[in-house]
Amino acid sequence: MDKKSRVKGYVDNNIKEKMELADSIDETVYDGTADWQFLFIVVITIFITLLLLMPKIYLRNSIYYESRAIDRLETQYGALLEEHKLLSRKVEGLKVKNQILDTLF
Repeated sequence: MDKKSRVKGYVDNNIKEKMELADSIDETVYDGTADWQFLFIVVITIFITLLLLMPKIYLRNSIYYESRAIDRLETQYGALLEEHKLLSRKVEGLKVKNQILDTLF
């Protein structure tokens, strides 16, 4: 019987501990406002982050498109310079040809 009483005492202690734990859980009241406060803090944090990063994103985007436009204009400028050189050579050739023909007549 000694063994049965020890087992019974252990079971009684275990049940007593479980009841105390259940009572302590019941005493803590769940407050739903904590979820709303956390959600509000997260939304405000995201908004502030976007507010701080938007100018940087806008400037990088603007610089990118302006550099593309500048690159396109530089390419066109280079092509026009080459065309100018070619036309200058043709004009010089026509001048030389005209001077030679003028001396023959």
